[in-house]
Amino acid sequence: MKKVLLVTEILSPPYDEGIKKTVFNLYTNLDKSHNLKVIARKAFEDENIEQVNTNALFISSDIKATIKSFNPDVIIYFPYASATFAGYLRHRVLSFYGKKAKTILLALQPKPLKKWQQFIVNFIKPKSALTPSPLLKEFWESKNIESKMLPLLTDLNTFTPISNNTTKEILRAKYNLPQDAFIISHMGHLNEGRNLKSLIPLQKAGNQIVVVGSSSTPTDALGPATIKQELVDAGAIVLDGYIDKIQEIYQLSDIYIFPVVAKNGSIGMPLSIMEARACATPVITTNFGSLKHYLGNDNNGIIYSEPENFLQAVNSIKNSGNTNYSNSTVTSVNEQFFSIIRTEIDQ
Repeated sequence: MKKVLLVTEILSPPYDEGIKKTVFNLYTNLDKSHNLKVIARKAFEDENIEQVNTNALFISSDIKATIKSFNPDVIIYFPYASATFAGYLRHRVLSFYGKKAKTILLALQPKPLKKWQQFIVNFIKPKSALTPSPLLKEFWESKNIESKMLPLLTDLNTFTPISNNTTKEILRAKYNLPQDAFIISHMGHLNEGRNLKSLIPLQKAGNQIVVVGSSSTPTDALGPATIKQELVDAGAIVLDGYIDKIQEIYQLSDIYIFPVVAKNGSIGMPLSIMEARACATPVITTNFGSLKHYLGNDNNGIIYSEPENFLQAVNSIKNSGNTNYSNSTVTSVNEQFFSIIRTEIDQ
């Protein structure tokens, strides 16, 4: 069994947004299949997890000693802030500490780099990299970095379809949501990059918009307070506290919508769309990241639309009657995730 060292910034609850969910899913599955050790700045307590208090670049005698002692076959660095310039530098430091190990950079979305930073990446670039973002993979290819696309993993034990409309009614009552409304939900940060204003016309057309904001929204991602206020003033319901059983929001919804158009507005494969489809909820989304590459129309469970055509897409689902949307390819996408991770570790 190969020894794998997973290095990241945050591995602690709440797991309420894509990056935190993905690193936890990765940890859970590597822990079952490999001899795993974790180094993190902030994490829950476990015998194979070491919390470190170090500088911004992971330059630390303690980290160096831990890597030398564990002697991993593979080091996976999963930066919480994705592919920033500092992320490349940290990966380089970890590669220096674990000279005998295969090192892999796993980043979920690109980050803007200045020209001089792009130039330096040529000299500190990772030997192997994984991402769900076509945009980031394109950048890596321009730097001759060996890279692969990696879909994200969905917890299919948590995100499941409900059996009947009675359950939907019970869930709506639990969250004080209107029983007879046509509910269109969205999960994510309340920031400018999410294009949330495009949901207001759907609310005005007689639907009920429900937006669940992440409690982990970083300070630099916060949009102006008017975003939430504009949604509320239009009649939308904004739930901006932590929801433990987030799957219930998907299950009580008639549609899940993903309106993001900004290239850096989300991780390269929005996990919320995977979770919604696992709950058999139909999805309307922009053609974002690698969604279409991995899911296609997901057995007619996904409609790709420009924001100006969202209302038309909503009406097409409304007019489809009692269509069953439970047939999803999310399971096969999970299998691709496992296959790629294991291949990268074992080869």
